[in-house]
Amino acid sequence: MRTYGWFQRRSLALLMVADGISVLGDQVGWMELLWSTMTLTKSAQIMGWLGLAFGLPTVALGPTVGHVLDHTSHKRVLITSQVMLGALFASIAVLQRMHALPVWALLMFAIAAGCLTPFSTIGWSVVIPNIIADDELGSVNALMEILWNGASILGPALGGFAIARVGSSAALFADAISFWLAALCVGMAKVPAQSMHAPITLPESARLFVQNTLEAMKTLYALRPVWWITIGAWVLNLAYGALDIELPLLTHRQFGRGAWILGSLWTTYAISSIAGAAFSGWISKRRRIGVVMTMMIVGWGAAFAPLFWTHAFTLTYVFLACAGLLFGGYPPLARTVVQRSVPSQVMGRIMGLRGSLIALGPPLGSWVGGVLDRWLSPSDAIALVGMAVVALGCWLGSRGRELLIE
Repeated sequence: MRTYGWFQRRSLALLMVADGISVLGDQVGWMELLWSTMTLTKSAQIMGWLGLAFGLPTVALGPTVGHVLDHTSHKRVLITSQVMLGALFASIAVLQRMHALPVWALLMFAIAAGCLTPFSTIGWSVVIPNIIADDELGSVNALMEILWNGASILGPALGGFAIARVGSSAALFADAISFWLAALCVGMAKVPAQSMHAPITLPESARLFVQNTLEAMKTLYALRPVWWITIGAWVLNLAYGALDIELPLLTHRQFGRGAWILGSLWTTYAISSIAGAAFSGWISKRRRIGVVMTMMIVGWGAAFAPLFWTHAFTLTYVFLACAGLLFGGYPPLARTVVQRSVPSQVMGRIMGLRGSLIALGPPLGSWVGGVLDRWLSPSDAIALVGMAVVALGCWLGSRGRELLIE
């Protein structure tokens, strides 16, 4: 077994801090964009299109990002993506401050951010297995999930405070600073260099990309536990995308509350998710992980079903807390299973392809949330999405032996 010294631990800590800072800024910026769009346009459909504009590039570029990560310095990719994201959000802040940011321009910025984000989100998952030993993956992924949820706790609260006190442009500029700080932390870390291939022509590069993508598809489908875990993650992300649209509507339209209350609702979800994530490191060392993960999916959906007949505002906190607690361990468990099951030489391609499939969930869910607003109240729409997740989770549980991950 490999041993890891001080420099490896320091690099791991810097990468985790960088990721946490980036998530914090992203939470602040995304909440502010959604809230501003809702208050300015009064249109759930435009909010849905905004989520779609941000998420669809991730769906299209996943295999490309994986190919780049397998053939380019991981450190260079992470730094470049963070610096460019910072510049992008700083530009949005300046234009909004000048009152020169129409809706169509905001959609274009969302598309650009969606093109850059996969290089960092997929990059973190590819880099971490190169720094730590396999038997530490479960614990490290659990710790990273706790760190992300901690950033999610602060993010909505800071976003609501910034909107109320200093305006939305300040929240966007804070988002830009967070990406630049993340780039600085990555630059200070020591990331192992992967083997580089000899330069090739453009036609050869295109042919290699197609070949690698097809092989990644076959490998992903052949690894049945990884395949079904990916389907489960897609279901949860789709439902979360719908919740991202409906929860602000529930807060503002149905309960008549402000941005600070919306931030407190998301904070409640994040706090309870930390408890779920804390158990994932212990669960990853036990048997029948797939069965436990299926129960997490079913439980997440069931937590929102009571909104069909219960409309008490205080109970919304309870429902979000239950959902966060039940789901909190799913992402780190999924990453651990994938990182243990996928060969390192194709990790980037598999992560990129898997990222594309999962990334289709949030924008599609955002669009679904906007469409449901035409016929249902926000509470009924959230409950309907939750019951659909329960049904799909039960179907995944019926796969039986294919989900018995040892």
